[in-house]
Amino acid sequence: MLWTSMGIAALVAGAVALLVSVQGMRFERRVAGEARRLWASPGAQAAAPRPVDGLPEPVRRYREVSGAARRDPVRAVRLRHGGTFRPALDGGWLPIRGVQYFAADPPGFVWWGRIRVAPGLYVEACDRSIGGEGSMLVRAASTWTLADARGPELDQAALLRLLAELVWIPTALLDERYVGWAPVDATSARATLRVGGREVAATIRFGPEGLPARLDAERFRDVDGGSVLTPWSGEYGDYREVGGLRIPFRSQVGWRVDGRDVPYARWAFEEVELDRTEPY
Repeated sequence: MLWTSMGIAALVAGAVALLVSVQGMRFERRVAGEARRLWASPGAQAAAPRPVDGLPEPVRRYREVSGAARRDPVRAVRLRHGGTFRPALDGGWLPIRGVQYFAADPPGFVWWGRIRVAPGLYVEACDRSIGGEGSMLVRAASTWTLADARGPELDQAALLRLLAELVWIPTALLDERYVGWAPVDATSARATLRVGGREVAATIRFGPEGLPARLDAERFRDVDGGSVLTPWSGEYGDYREVGGLRIPFRSQVGWRVDGRDVPYARWAFEEVELDRTEPY
């Protein structure tokens, strides 16, 4: 009986492992399909040269120091990252790895991340904003759905994430068909992103070198199953040159809760490629 029980347990474990493996491959194919859909989205008419004198002073400087003034617009970006993430603001940090795909015309993204929650156990998510419409799918071991969310609040949250991450496409941040700028002060400006009839706005502060150092906005956050507008911020650092553009290789995002900034994600970028439209 003992050997029989052990044999049954081994068969069940093998079947579960096979199921997870198959589902994992399906999840990867789904993300790749989303990326191809992102890049296949029709763009607007070709962008005309943007009047430089219409930009706030810190944005004009950013145009120069980022390299965006000296190269053709980037059409797409793909990247890999590592880092840490905590699902609960009072929880511990967990290792995360992910890939992300961007399009510039119209602006959009598809992100796939995998969090290791225990040896042999992971949770993965696919977050996206395509045509201004957002969605989030979260599964345990690629198999059991933990969340599958859509709606106006998620559209806003995903579009704000996109605005914050257009620092990886400086030429897109300067495309007046989608991004408008208003002055705030000598080191800050207000950016408004418009895609698919939806719009979001955030204040970007530029550091001593003229590159984005921090972004602040009001973003919808899930609180006890409901969506609550909450101050949200992103910070950027470790700028490096890729294809003639200066982009950050480290970033951190967090919420402002009870008067203090509480980070929940810290990204370390390992590979950034411009104008590559093939999924990993």
